Amino acid sequence: MRLDLIENITVWRVFKVALPLMISALSSHFMLILDQLVLARYSIDAMIGASSASSWCAALQLAIMSTTIIAGSFVGNYNGAGKYEQAGIPVWQMIWFSLSLFMVSVPLSLFASDLCIPENLRVEGVPYFRVLMCAAPIYGVCSSLSSFFASIGKGYLITISVILANVVNILVDIVLVFGYFGIDCYKGSVGAAIGTVMAVSVNTVILFACFIHPHIRNKYKTFNFRLQIDKLKEYLKLGLAGGISHMFETSSWAVLYYLLAKVAKEEAMLQSIAVSVNLFMAFIVCGLEKGAMAITSNLLGANKREKIGKVLEKSSYIHLAFITVIAVIFKFYPELIINNFIRFDISPEIFQRASDILWLVLLYFLIDGFVWIIAGIVEAGGDINYMMITIASCLWCVVAIPDYFLYKSHLLHVERTWMLLFVSVVTSATLLYYRYKSNKWIHIKV
Repeated sequence: MRLDLIENITVWRVFKVALPLMISALSSHFMLILDQLVLARYSIDAMIGASSASSWCAALQLAIMSTTIIAGSFVGNYNGAGKYEQAGIPVWQMIWFSLSLFMVSVPLSLFASDLCIPENLRVEGVPYFRVLMCAAPIYGVCSSLSSFFASIGKGYLITISVILANVVNILVDIVLVFGYFGIDCYKGSVGAAIGTVMAVSVNTVILFACFIHPHIRNKYKTFNFRLQIDKLKEYLKLGLAGGISHMFETSSWAVLYYLLAKVAKEEAMLQSIAVSVNLFMAFIVCGLEKGAMAITSNLLGANKREKIGKVLEKSSYIHLAFITVIAVIFKFYPELIINNFIRFDISPEIFQRASDILWLVLLYFLIDGFVWIIAGIVEAGGDINYMMITIASCLWCVVAIPDYFLYKSHLLHVERTWMLLFVSVVTSATLLYYRYKSNKWIHIKV
């Protein structure tokens, strides 16, 4: 990362770092959204079944990614301190850790599907679950490599690789889901899952090729692939609890979907739309989070802690600008969003409910953006554990457990769920902000 960027932190400079990461996140999230959009045109049961399965698969995927992203914190600190020859070590340790998790993902894919998918959604949900769950460790390898390039200021490589991966995803999804060219043995949700796994694999291969390219290898010594148990323990000590917490956080979303699907398919459909819209918008805060982490880790490595407050301030301005644009779209063109997920005639009442839910999602997303900007900063200091434990605890205590009692009382619906989610995210934002102000989040020393 250039010295002038960390010397003079402005909105434009933060945006320049975050933009390629936003595009990368947009492309990554689009892989999941594309499954929903394509399956919505195939059948509503396929869309809802895939949504139910993807929630559980995401619990393991994001747990692995949240653990392996700690590599970027070390890379950024080494890069800022000029210790380039050590930057490849944390990436390789996280790659080996990710690959070892096939011992977990394969048994889960074979034996856990019936426990996670409601009976009325198993026809389309179980095949989707098995394919994505089996391939979950690939996401960890991809996350390790992505965090490396983000932390050395080469986010454009992530952008290029993910765009190419999305081209693969689009083509494979359309061909397999609808059975074009006589390939009709993977129609429906299983075809969408195969397309997603192929896309993530392509993304990973491209990033790995860049990682060991002579231009990168000579400076950062990225061919030092030896497993170093002492280093692995050091990185897992900072990252593993956060990864486990992320698994519990994401599993709370899966529980919410499970309960709503048990209430009625209509509730599951509305929740699918809400979660998909939130996931699509999340590319903004995902880019800001990783951008904040990259800049902050370099500031810590360069011993310029006094400038970290500017990172939070400028990132918040960018987030608010995006919120304004999204609010205009929700106000004047809600049908552009809703009609892409619901490809059949619906009553005016359902359309109105979907429109109202969009505003609840936006209210949640407004606060969630600040949560993840702060999270990016504290991640740079290695404080992933506190961050993820806080977010996961708030989701379970404020949302998942109350939703269960609402379900047992026959009072559960999507609107109440998103009201509780707003309370949860406000609580998380408050706790994380106080953690940031305490300066107790700086654990990495280089």
